[in-house]
Amino acid sequence: MTSTSIGYASTAQTLAILSQQRVTGELTLANDEYQWKLCFFHGRLVYATGSLHRVRRWHRAIKRHCPNFKAADLPDLANSDLWEYQLLSHAVTQGQISAAQAQEVIKSSLEEVLFSWVSNPALTSDWSTTQRFSLRDNTALSLLLSFPQVDWVLQQSLQVWKHWKALELGALNPYKSPILRQSSAIEPTGTTPLPNNLTPFLAGRHTLWDIAGYAKKPVTTVTRFLLPWVQRGAIALEEVPDLPNPLEHRLGKAAANKSSRPLIACIDDSPTVGHVLSTILLPAGYRLLTIHEPMSGIGMLNKHRPDLIFMDLIMPDTDGYNLCTFLRKTPAFKNTPIIILTSQNSIVDRTRAKLAGATDFLTKPPEPTAMLNLVRSHLRAVMPPNYTGGSEETN
Repeated sequence: MTSTSIGYASTAQTLAILSQQRVTGELTLANDEYQWKLCFFHGRLVYATGSLHRVRRWHRAIKRHCPNFKAADLPDLANSDLWEYQLLSHAVTQGQISAAQAQEVIKSSLEEVLFSWVSNPALTSDWSTTQRFSLRDNTALSLLLSFPQVDWVLQQSLQVWKHWKALELGALNPYKSPILRQSSAIEPTGTTPLPNNLTPFLAGRHTLWDIAGYAKKPVTTVTRFLLPWVQRGAIALEEVPDLPNPLEHRLGKAAANKSSRPLIACIDDSPTVGHVLSTILLPAGYRLLTIHEPMSGIGMLNKHRPDLIFMDLIMPDTDGYNLCTFLRKTPAFKNTPIIILTSQNSIVDRTRAKLAGATDFLTKPPEPTAMLNLVRSHLRAVMPPNYTGGSEETN
């Protein structure tokens, strides 16, 4: 038997036993670095997640199956082990998403967890009968996955892993982020050129799993396409941190004094950038409006009227130059300080940004002191005495 078939057989047998015995509790799988957890209620799967990129996995599943989903403000879930499931259950109860959509989110998370399991048969396992979650109503119970559903997802995960191995991708990690080296201008011989719309995803902010989600392609397809550049050294694969827990972020917002602090907007498709700015600006007494979809975010800008705007230069749907030019033609933002935040720090980029109407330019990753000095300088120029801030902070 190969290691893959051993991992699959062990997984299938374990899941079948848990279903047959109608157990309630948690199955934890772990190696030296990470752990994965499958939660069961009377033999049916509640949710599956893992310590590696837990929030990224959540965002990928939501973007794929519930693109209009907005997480509810449920501060009592901040310490919940299954906040993802509780948010899904609440959204179904409120009619925001369907039960079928919620189950698809659960299946997507389970598929990634099982992919990690069958591709790493050396994991240790531990079962706990402790129930650390609450299923209070019929809606929550209706989202649980039966064994046939779980087994189907397991077979899908196995097929993805077999394809991954067949394409000789076994040494690569889909949780790592591809970074295009600026010095590597020559494309590998015989390869299809990199599409222009792919370049923003090769800046160390998105994992291979993330890119596959954006492209709506299997992770094997995306990784195989990039493999020649990886082998040549034109693209490096590096580890990236997880995104911040959305519930913790909402708790921080609820605790903020919303009436007396200037509001700063961050327009960037990467949630990581918004998190970095929050760690700098919120402790300094500012509020933060994060916008990940620049084109659809124009309405949010008009609604909240931020006092200063940070803007990424390269985004999937547009670029900072065009967006800055558009805002300058809008009376409400004619005099609002707009600071371009980007890793492209050439004289040409600075000149073009100025011509587009940018007030200033700050290099990524931002140095906290430099950012705060820049913010204070520009807000001091436009804030009236005893200013009490714009509208409430949102996300």
